[in-house]
Amino acid sequence: MAFKFNEVLGCVFMVFGWGVMSMIPFFDSMVLVDYSIWLSSNLSVNLTVLLDQVSGLFMAAIFLISGSVLIYCSWYMGDEVYFSRFIYLVVFFVLSMMSLIMIPNLISLLLGWDGLGITSFLLVVYYQNNKSLGAGMVTVLTNRVGDAILLCVIGVFCSEGGWMLFQFFPSVGYFWTPFLLVMAAITKSAQVPYSAWLPAAMAAPTPVSALVHSSTLVTAGVYLLIRSYPMLCESDFSLGVLKCLSLFTLVMAGSVALVEVDLKKIVALSTLSQLSMMLFAVSICLPKVAFFHLITHAMFKSLLFLSAGVVIHSGLKWQDIRLLGKNWARLPVSMSCVTVASLSLCGMPFLSGFYSKDLIIEMSLQGGDSLMIYFMLIVGTLFTSWYSIRLGFNLFLSVNKSVSPVIYESESSSVKFAYGSLLLSSVVMGFLLVGLFSDLDLTAMVGSVEKFIVMSLVVVALSIVEVSAKWNGEGNFFSGGYGYLASMWHFKPLLVQFSPMLGLKLAGVVTVSMEKGWLEKVGPQGVYKAVQVLGVTNQKSQSYHFLKTVLGFLFGLFLFIFLVIYL
Repeated sequence: MAFKFNEVLGCVFMVFGWGVMSMIPFFDSMVLVDYSIWLSSNLSVNLTVLLDQVSGLFMAAIFLISGSVLIYCSWYMGDEVYFSRFIYLVVFFVLSMMSLIMIPNLISLLLGWDGLGITSFLLVVYYQNNKSLGAGMVTVLTNRVGDAILLCVIGVFCSEGGWMLFQFFPSVGYFWTPFLLVMAAITKSAQVPYSAWLPAAMAAPTPVSALVHSSTLVTAGVYLLIRSYPMLCESDFSLGVLKCLSLFTLVMAGSVALVEVDLKKIVALSTLSQLSMMLFAVSICLPKVAFFHLITHAMFKSLLFLSAGVVIHSGLKWQDIRLLGKNWARLPVSMSCVTVASLSLCGMPFLSGFYSKDLIIEMSLQGGDSLMIYFMLIVGTLFTSWYSIRLGFNLFLSVNKSVSPVIYESESSSVKFAYGSLLLSSVVMGFLLVGLFSDLDLTAMVGSVEKFIVMSLVVVALSIVEVSAKWNGEGNFFSGGYGYLASMWHFKPLLVQFSPMLGLKLAGVVTVSMEKGWLEKVGPQGVYKAVQVLGVTNQKSQSYHFLKTVLGFLFGLFLFIFLVIYL
């Protein structure tokens, strides 16, 4: 049996990822490699590469996920016309991500930052239809806002004399630089008010969603804040803004996922809520814990996307969870992976998500924040368990209401192989990383009451799902607020429709008043009417009054000569 190029490349990526991860314990110190590209008397251009535990572990996670995605693509996208183009885009995306991870110089980092945006746009518009184009434009324009803010930060760094993130401490005159970094990060991580682009980007193929929009691209903003944390922690205002925006996004994404029926958008909204958990951990001065959750989330969320893609692909591309059911009988391996990934997302004990997510909640309880902060955190976590159990009920136990025939086929061996490393990571990665990082050996000094509250969230969510299912049958539950939640608290029309609508109305005013108004009067239409009047006058004078005109002209000439001679 001949292996495809993408399968071989995926195996190489997976082996390299596990190899890098096995060497993480030996990265005891930071290694900074500075290579001079150009050196003269007044100019030096250097390429700096940073190697430490953070960059090595993130790089290993990306290679593991991208290797699994490349192997998975053999089954999911093997019949695509532009399959080779897709593989090249994925490889270019991995290279851009490597540039972002390993280069601490902000100018060189911008190459990877922009490379991620360009590759994301090309992957979102892969299917070449109007829906994909609209989603791609929303994605790229929103990310360009963050690019512009990052250019402003580079200008500030230039005036300070350096571009190294972990060595930069701005002077008093640039106290707003951390705030700019926060604004640049939340555009890439899709926080409020830039949340609309992440669900829209689900128009991309499912392997793209598993690699780009769940585990790597959207975490670039979190990684930027983790790298620049020495500067960020100096600004209490920036940390406060980040805390408020992350909690607001956590509650908003969870509530919207409760009423969403598109399978891929539900998983995207769960990604949005977990990004909020990471940023909240950064805002309470726990950057290592945020990075811990970043790695564990990348593993189980990519597994959840891949298994959801199998459900969609096997059901003739249906994505409505109300039409998908009884998958446990025909897709046992994928449903097992959905179960493990969903329970890890809920924070089920002894899975990867529990070690990082529970740690964030428990450490936040020691911060001494207001009751509203903790209320929003607990409610957002409760929503996570709620929509995860709702998704599982629909995929496992609901009746398949699809009117089209469902394809009953055995799961491909390449799909099962792609599941392997991600499934193992979703189970044991949290336990391994707790022992790997000495900084993560944190003892949460919280009481038994708080631990009981955290552990009982899944049980409470299960009971709420049962009650809401009964209310849904009677048509009384969420009847009034469904449209509000489905529109992402009106952020989707506000950002995706309101801003273009203002531009279109302004363009309409300019068109009516200028292009179809006075510019036409002065320009083509005015000249046309003037020539038309002159032509009609000339025609009448030549056809009807020609003799009178000649006689009048001669009489006038005679009168003029007489006046000149005798006066």
